[in-house]
Amino acid sequence: MNNQYLTDEQRVLVAKMEYQLLTPGQKLQLGNRTLGIVLQHIYTADGFQAFVIGNRWANPRQVTILFKGSSGLIRGNKETITNEWLNTNFPILWSLLFQNHQVPAQLTTAARMLNRLLKQYPQAKFYLYGHSLGAINLQYALAHCRYLGRIKQVNLYEGPNLYILMNHREQQRVRKFKHKTDNYVDVNDPVTLGYYDGRHLVGKLHYVNCEPLPPVTAHMWGGYRFWPSGRLMTKRVDEDFRLVADRQQQLMAIGASMNASWRQWRMAAQEQRAEFQSRLQKLSPSAVVADGLFNRDQLRKWWDDVVE
Repeated sequence: MNNQYLTDEQRVLVAKMEYQLLTPGQKLQLGNRTLGIVLQHIYTADGFQAFVIGNRWANPRQVTILFKGSSGLIRGNKETITNEWLNTNFPILWSLLFQNHQVPAQLTTAARMLNRLLKQYPQAKFYLYGHSLGAINLQYALAHCRYLGRIKQVNLYEGPNLYILMNHREQQRVRKFKHKTDNYVDVNDPVTLGYYDGRHLVGKLHYVNCEPLPPVTAHMWGGYRFWPSGRLMTKRVDEDFRLVADRQQQLMAIGASMNASWRQWRMAAQEQRAEFQSRLQKLSPSAVVADGLFNRDQLRKWWDDVVE
């Protein structure tokens, strides 16, 4: 089955396979047709997971990579909660809210693995899927992909907007993939943080036309509706989208201001500490009592002078 001719509905079904425990050698069916055979299940020490599917076992000409999303806080175990949430999801949320840019290990692993797979299957065209955490990893991997011409199509579902955390070089790189990348966003899903227009994002924005739903349901494609042809129901950016975007921008602006204030306070505290240590080094012998401790009154006076 050629990925290029799948409908939107079929692509969502393919993306949902990332939450199954796929094993190498397993044949995957999409309806009554064969999607392909699982070539690899990549699972690294930092928790990054991806499934590699080929149209055939040897020398595939078409490769599909499913970047796996989070296992969930309830269904996950200690390892997945640590790797997926504490070490990746929460740091990305923190970065978005407080504009404190950091790159968790899974993201760099995703970039390295994508380039490795592109090199491993030199004859293949690649189709990439990522939902939630998978969409986070995939966005970063695209920003560091060295084989632009080998990527045929990218599908991103319900992930935060990593574009606003990227540096100039990374943004330039992902802009080269814009015509190949579809980015699907349901504004009822709180995970889709950071989208405020149709330009500053990885790929082309597809604003899902759906009714308000509980957050978890919305996050797991619950609001996606399709025409009989299999095409996803979408709509243009409207007032609801702008209201959500405005609230998110206000929240991130507050966070950025708090982070800037914290950085200034920390820098001032470090300068004061350095000054205090410098004064201690110049402390005269008369300030030392018989048991070797500093005279508290003199230290207190010097510290008050530093703070002032």
